[in-house]
Amino acid sequence: IFNEEKRTLLDIFDDPNIIALDSWDIMGKLLVQTSLTSGLEMVYNEILSFDGSEMYYYKANWGGVKFDNLAYHFKDGIPLGIHKSDGQLILRPETGTVLNEDDEILILAEDDSTIDFTPTQIYNPKEYPYADIRLESSSKKILILGWHSVAEIFINECSDYLDEAIIDIMFDNPSERFVNRINEMKEEYEDFEINLISAAALNYDKLKSTNPFEYDSVIILSQDANEQTPDKIDSDTLMILLALRRIMKEEGRQIDDTHIITQVLNSENQDLIIQTDVDDFIISNKLITMVLAQLSEQPDMKKFYDDIFQEDGSELYVKPAHLYFKDLDRRSCTFADAIRMAQLRDEICLGIRYGKLSMNPKENFGVILNLPKDAQITLTKDDFLVVLAEDEL
Repeated sequence: IFNEEKRTLLDIFDDPNIIALDSWDIMGKLLVQTSLTSGLEMVYNEILSFDGSEMYYYKANWGGVKFDNLAYHFKDGIPLGIHKSDGQLILRPETGTVLNEDDEILILAEDDSTIDFTPTQIYNPKEYPYADIRLESSSKKILILGWHSVAEIFINECSDYLDEAIIDIMFDNPSERFVNRINEMKEEYEDFEINLISAAALNYDKLKSTNPFEYDSVIILSQDANEQTPDKIDSDTLMILLALRRIMKEEGRQIDDTHIITQVLNSENQDLIIQTDVDDFIISNKLITMVLAQLSEQPDMKKFYDDIFQEDGSELYVKPAHLYFKDLDRRSCTFADAIRMAQLRDEICLGIRYGKLSMNPKENFGVILNLPKDAQITLTKDDFLVVLAEDEL
C-alpha cells in the first residue's frame, strides 16, 4: 500500500495477520544502502529467498549463556538478536547480555531443522591483531540518471545517512511540475546541493559531458516518468550501462572508480545487465515478492525488516576485511575467528565476500553467508566481511 495514511489506518485493526508494506519505500532505502556498500543485493537475495540460509526465531534452554558467546554454541546458525517475550526485537545486544529463559533468538541458519543449541561451547575462536580503524565519513557526489518516485525516498534516506552531498539529477525535458518539485527539495534538504540537468542520459555525448566517473555513485532509474513497461525501462537502462562502460574505457577508468547501481524490473533481464560490469543491481519485483513470501511464513519477521531498512539501529553492510585484521595482506583463519574479530567492533559477521569473485554470477558475486564455523578461509585486502552493524564506517 503506497499511501502512508492508509497503511496507518490498518493499524487500527491490530491484527497480526494484516501486514502492510510500501514496496517503493523499501526500494529507496535499499538504493541508499547499496550506494554505501557494494554486494548487498546478493546478501538480501539469500536471506529473503527460501534457498540457502534464512532467518528464524528459535528458543532453547539457554542456561544463562551470554549472547556474546552464543554463536559458538551452534554448528549451524548465526544469532543476530534477542526476541523478548513482550515482542521487542533487540539486534546486536550489548556486550555481556545474558539470555533469559523466555527469550527467543533471531538466527540466520540453513534450515529450522538444523538449528540446535549445545549447552557446551563447541568452537573457541582465535583472536588476531585487531586493526581498530574506521572508514572516514565524507561528502558524497551522486548522479541520478532518470527519475522515479523511489528517487525521492532515496534522497530523503540520504539525509539520514549523509551530513552533506551533491546530488545531480539528469532528466530529459523535465516538466514544470518536476522542476518545481526539485526546487522544493532544494529547500527541504539544506545540507544537500541538488541540481537538475535537463538532458537525455540516452544521448551518449550528453551523458559523457556530465563526467559520470567523477561521481561516487551513479544511480540509473526510469528515463520516462510515465513509462510503465518493465522491459522498455530495462532496455533503456541497458543502453545507458553500455554507454557508461564505453566512457569508462575511453577515459581509462577502473570499474571501482564509481559505484554504479541500477534497478532491474524484469528478473529475466538480469543476465544482460550483468554483462555491462554493473557494480550492483536490485531486482525490485523479485525482492519485494520474497519479502512478502517470508512474511506470509513468519509475520513477526517484519520487526527485523523494519529495523534493517531504516537508518537508526542495525543494518547490513559489506565492509573491507582490513578494518578487522591489522596489517592484512593474506590471513588464513576459520569463519569462527572472523565472527570474533567482528565482535571487537560490536558487529555480527554473517559471511564473507571475495573481491576477486565480485563480478562472477556463478559464484554469487563472491558472497557466502553462514559458513561452517570451522571452515578455513583466506582473506586479503580485496575481501570483505558481511556484517550487521550500526553504521558503514
